[in-house]
Amino acid sequence: MRDPEFGESAVRLRVRFLGVLLLALALSGCSRGDDEVARDAAGRVIEATEVSVFELLDGDCLNPDPELDGEVADLPVVPCEEPHLQEVFATVEHPEGPFPGVGAVSLWADGACLAELESRHGLTLDDGVFVSYLLPTFVGWNKDDDRRVVCVLVFPDREKAIGSVVAGTAEITPLDPVEPIRVGSSGEAG
Repeated sequence: MRDPEFGESAVRLRVRFLGVLLLALALSGCSRGDDEVARDAAGRVIEATEVSVFELLDGDCLNPDPELDGEVADLPVVPCEEPHLQEVFATVEHPEGPFPGVGAVSLWADGACLAELESRHGLTLDDGVFVSYLLPTFVGWNKDDDRRVVCVLVFPDREKAIGSVVAGTAEITPLDPVEPIRVGSSGEAG
């Protein structure tokens, strides 16, 4: 969705847990104008505030409302030393071409974000993190040439995380494996 005042496109957030879609949020952005995010010389957020989804940087720690649904322009960021639910860990550009559809962009984002997680941070889903991402929409893709995918770590199994995965100050405890449910020949779990 295009914001006529600011001219930026919408993005869609999809949270994935081991390949299963948990939540989808449509995010529409607008620029913050004269409001600047308070950052230190290294670019880290030093004061809790709201930031445009288009101004998110690697290492930004997020505290979105768990019930968040629908279109939003900004997301709450906090210093990573404060408890938070998510962290931006990479930004990747989808290849040029016509809009392939939300499903195809999501599938591409799954692979691209997981590759960035492992190559840049040495982590996989087995390390107790979940991957989410902000996706360009059809309108943003076609009108604003928006191909940017923002990769986000999500910590739903914890009350909140403290520290930054990107800066290497967060402690990630691997999850205990879940025992698979065995289905017998009669179709009953056993």
